[in-house]
Amino acid sequence: MLAPKSPRTAEETKVYGLNACAAIWQHRAAAIIRVYVTPERMREFGPLLKWCAKQKKTYHVLEAAELERVAQSVHHEGVVFLTQAPLRLNDEQLLARLPDLSGPQCLLFLDGVQNPHNVGSITRVAAHFGVPFILGPDRLLPRLTPAAARIAEGGMEHVTFVGLHDANGTLAQLRLQGFKIIVTSSHTTDSLYERPLPARTVLILGGEVEGASPQALKLADEVRAIPGTGSVESLNVSVATGLCLGEFWRNHAAPALPRAGR
Repeated sequence: MLAPKSPRTAEETKVYGLNACAAIWQHRAAAIIRVYVTPERMREFGPLLKWCAKQKKTYHVLEAAELERVAQSVHHEGVVFLTQAPLRLNDEQLLARLPDLSGPQCLLFLDGVQNPHNVGSITRVAAHFGVPFILGPDRLLPRLTPAAARIAEGGMEHVTFVGLHDANGTLAQLRLQGFKIIVTSSHTTDSLYERPLPARTVLILGGEVEGASPQALKLADEVRAIPGTGSVESLNVSVATGLCLGEFWRNHAAPALPRAGR
């Protein structure tokens, strides 16, 4: 297997949105390089600004229109961070972490998913259902753009992206570790709900336009469809992700909900 032996150098990126920035402040404060807030957010982010002053990190208080230029988006929600991007793992580093994964586990593999809104939504859903890793071929696996990070609502702090240099070889290694490769496709009669998903699953999600690639279908141990009326060709990939992960959670991880009081 060909893979770099050291992680990438940390890149800088902008992140905006209340929940996305708050998650970085909570989980990865040392990665913050610079902070921008509107006057209306100063009280809310007061502890952060005090911390910035103590740590000698620059912060700026800007009006909303100025912050829009910094963020290059009207959806900044009054706060923007310049921060180090989370480091992506490679094949070797992923396989080194497998012994830490006990019990039922579902990993995601993006097979051509590129739209930042879908990537952000998938990351948010993955964080909600405890997915530790999102995989994909290194040259195709998208970076979390500022827009995707905002849509992920802090999910990027809980899910690690893995750019694979030898996707087929690494999936083969995962299979040897007990993972089953499941591909979603509307062109099958095998229902997602017909039987429980395997307790260790790699779920391959096809791209927005073409769906699962022929290469992904060849790798699959199983191909499952999400049943519906058939009135539309397929579901949005982030919606399909939510349904599949919800089913995996129901099969393997869902705790009993407390009964509602009378």
